[in-house]
Amino acid sequence: MIRYILLLSLLLGLSQTGQSQVVIHDSTSIFEGEIKKVKHADLEEFHSPKKATIMSAIIPGAGQIYNKKYWKAPVIWIGIGTSLYLSQMYRDLYHDFRTEYLLELGYPATQSKYHDQATLASLESTKNAYKQWMETSYIVAGVIYVLQILDANVDAQLITFDVSDDLSMNIIPTAYPNLTNPSPTMGLTLSLNLK
Repeated sequence: MIRYILLLSLLLGLSQTGQSQVVIHDSTSIFEGEIKKVKHADLEEFHSPKKATIMSAIIPGAGQIYNKKYWKAPVIWIGIGTSLYLSQMYRDLYHDFRTEYLLELGYPATQSKYHDQATLASLESTKNAYKQWMETSYIVAGVIYVLQILDANVDAQLITFDVSDDLSMNIIPTAYPNLTNPSPTMGLTLSLNLK
């Protein structure tokens, strides 16, 4: 990450003044030196993205509960439940209209219960509409399922992301003296303050 910030500042012609200072703590420094005993309380704070992903794949919403985002689980359950309920309702209506369409197709030997109310074309279009709605409901349930797995994974990865007020980035316009031109060269100073 440090290399990318330095590369970005070199490419854009940014420079740091003596007033600003970048302080970066390397996360690997805790493994240098002596091996420290890890307390049980420290282990409870560790969140594994892999565990959250697997939990969400097995039981929808379990990864969100693992990440302590409790309000998301009922939203997921309602979304998947509603989609599956609608898909079953549309499936039953599709099968009903398909049966009636096939009966009307065999007229005069067979007659549908909608014989006097609908034409063969309207029965076919209604049957096809219910089939499309049924398939769309299955797709929506599948999309919600996949998105909740991704959400659990991303939440677990960002659970330790620091969003405190101690983080700040300032971009300050600066004028630099130019030896070849009497007018100063304009630039930007990038100031990062990290914990």
